[in-house]
Amino acid sequence: MNRSLFTLLLLFSTIGISSSWAQDWMHVHVNYDGYEWAFPYSLPDFSHFDFDADSTTFQMHRSDNPRYVIPFALEKNSNYSASIDSITFSDSLTTKTHDKCKVFAMYITTEDGVEITSKEDYVRCYVSIDGRGEYQFNSRPGKIRGRGNSTWLWYDKKPYRIKFDTSSKVLGIEKNRDWVLLANYRDMTDMMNVFGSITATWMGIPFTTPVRFAEVFLNGEYIGVYQIAEQVEVAGNRVDIDTDEGVLLTLDVDDGPAESPNSGDNFYTSVYNMPMAVKYPKDVTSAQLKQIKADFAELENAIKSKNYALVDSLMDIPSYIAMDQLQEYLYNVELAAPRSIYLYRDKGGKYTFGPAWDWDAGFDFDWSDMYTGHTFFTSYTETLFGSDPYRQNGNYRIPKFFTDMFGNAQFMRQYKERWDQIKDSLFIRNWAETQQYVDGLNELQTKRTDGGGTAYTSPQVREEARWKIRRFSAATETQKLRNWLQNRLAYLNEIVASYPVPEEGGDGEITGTKMMGTMEKTVNVEFWSGYSQSGNIQIDKNELAALLDVENINDYRMELVPLNSDGSEGNNTAAGTYGAWFDENGDTNSWGNGHVYIESNNLYRWNYGCHPNNCSPWDGNHTVTMQYQYNDSGTLKLVNIVVTFHIQW
Repeated sequence: MNRSLFTLLLLFSTIGISSSWAQDWMHVHVNYDGYEWAFPYSLPDFSHFDFDADSTTFQMHRSDNPRYVIPFALEKNSNYSASIDSITFSDSLTTKTHDKCKVFAMYITTEDGVEITSKEDYVRCYVSIDGRGEYQFNSRPGKIRGRGNSTWLWYDKKPYRIKFDTSSKVLGIEKNRDWVLLANYRDMTDMMNVFGSITATWMGIPFTTPVRFAEVFLNGEYIGVYQIAEQVEVAGNRVDIDTDEGVLLTLDVDDGPAESPNSGDNFYTSVYNMPMAVKYPKDVTSAQLKQIKADFAELENAIKSKNYALVDSLMDIPSYIAMDQLQEYLYNVELAAPRSIYLYRDKGGKYTFGPAWDWDAGFDFDWSDMYTGHTFFTSYTETLFGSDPYRQNGNYRIPKFFTDMFGNAQFMRQYKERWDQIKDSLFIRNWAETQQYVDGLNELQTKRTDGGGTAYTSPQVREEARWKIRRFSAATETQKLRNWLQNRLAYLNEIVASYPVPEEGGDGEITGTKMMGTMEKTVNVEFWSGYSQSGNIQIDKNELAALLDVENINDYRMELVPLNSDGSEGNNTAAGTYGAWFDENGDTNSWGNGHVYIESNNLYRWNYGCHPNNCSPWDGNHTVTMQYQYNDSGTLKLVNIVVTFHIQW
C-alpha cells in the first residue's frame, strides 16, 4: 500500500507505529467535544509518541479555525483527552511552508508627509510591504494613528495603529482592515510578546495574535523593528463570535471608569469591583451595558461561592486555568490592576478567556525604571499567587476573581493536573519557536554603505543603532530572558506541586445566611507612627469557631471582608488580601481619603495604622467593622469584628 495514502485507525487501546515511517508527515484527525481537529507534524521517528502514556501531549489545530490551537493529553481519564480516529502519513505538506520568522520591510508614506502626533486622529497613508519572497503584498491606501498608553506617552519609539481602506491579508495573517505596530520599546529582546503569544496559542487561549516582524520606514525614515499584530476585535478572522449576541470584554483599568470616565462603555463589576470595558458591541447602549454587568455578576457570584458545577456552566474553566497559569509563569503583574485581560461570550456559550495580550510588564519588570523601561529578570522567585493562591500570599494583591476558585478542591486538582500535563513542554517547545524569531532578527543581510561598498548587518543591529540604549544589548538581554524562563519554570514546578488542596465539601451554593455574633477589639494607634504600628489585631480562632458553632474552622470556607457603616460589604482598598482604608465615618474609602486601615494576608492576625495627614488625636475614636463569612454546608454564617481605633500621641 502506498504509504502516502496509508490510513491507520487508532483508538486508545491501539499502539504500534513503526519507526520506518521516519521523516514523513503525520496528519491526525481527532473528534473531541463536537470539534474536528487536524494535526500535521514532521517526525524524525515515532518511538516517543506512545498514545497510551499519561504524559503524552499533542498540539491540535481546529479545522474550522486553524489558528485556534490546544495541547491534548491523550489519556483516558483526562479532562483534555480525545479519541484519534485516523492517522494519515504523506511525503510532504500539501501547501507551501512560508518562513514567517523572517524580518520583513514595511514602507509607510503619509499624505503630504504629515506627522503622526495623535492617538485619536488618523492621517491618510499608503503602506507597502516587502514580503522577501515569502508573501505578496501590494501597496494599500489607509490611515494611521498612534496607539498605546504608557508606550505612547513616555517612550521615543512610538506604537501605531493602521486601518486599511479594504480588508487586507498581511504576511500570511488572515484579512482585516485593522492592524497594530508594536514598538516593544521596553523590551530590548523584542521577544517577550512573542513568547507570550506563542505560548498562549499553544496553551489553548483562543484568538491570540500570530507574530510577524518588519523593519518600518516612515516617510523614508528608518524607525526600527516593529511587531505586526492583529487588533483585538470581533471579526470573522479575529475574535470570531456572533455579531448579534456575542460580547467581547476587557478587564482593564485604563479603559475602565476611573481612567475613561466619559466613554460610556464601562463599569465596575458588581462583586469584585474590577474595571470592565465592553469592546463589543461597539456602540453599547445603556440597557445593554446594564444587562452585560448583570450577566457578569452571575459569574462573579458563582466564583465567589466556589461552586464548581455552577462556574463550569457559565465559564470555560480550561481557558481560565490557562490564563492564570500563563500570567503566573510570565509574572505579568498587570493582572493586579488589572490590564489587558480579554474574555468573550459567544451566542449561547460560556465566558472564555482570550485573546492573550501584552506581556512587556511581566518578566520581573523594574517599575522604578519605568521611564527608560529596560530592566527585567532580576528575580524568578517572585509570584502573583504565592504558595497558597486562595490566600494570595504572593508578591501582589490581584482581584480575587482570579483566585477564589482555588478554594474549591475539584478546581485545584484540575489546575495541578493541567500544569503537570504542560510543564515539560512549556519552555522547551515554545522557546524553540521563539528562537526562530531571534534568528530572524539576527539574520545577516547585505547592505550598501554610504561609501558605495557593502556590509553585512542584521535587523537587530540596525534596531540597536537607531534606538541607542546604554547599558543594554539585545543579545545579553535575550540570554537573560531564556535563563529566566528556564529557572522560573523549575521554581514554579515546586510551588504548584505544593499548592494545598482544600478538603472536599462546603463549597456549594449558598442557600441561607445567619448572623452568629460579634467580637469587639480596641487598639491604641500612635499618631506619629502613622502607617506602621508595632502591634497586631489578634483573633482567637477557637473563640471564633465557638461563635460560628463549628468544631473546627476550615480556612478555605472562610472569607474576611470590610463592611461600610450601613452594614453593606465594602471594597478592599488596602494592600493586603484582607482589609481596607476606612474614612472618618467608618466607610471603606481610598488611601487618599482614608483615616485608619486594616490589612493582612492572614485571616487571624491583622496589621493596622492611620493616615497621619488625614486624622489626628483630636478627631476622637474611629470605629470600623470587618466581617467573617463562613460557608457551613450551604449556610453562610457571619461574625462581625468591631474594631475601635483610639488615636493617641
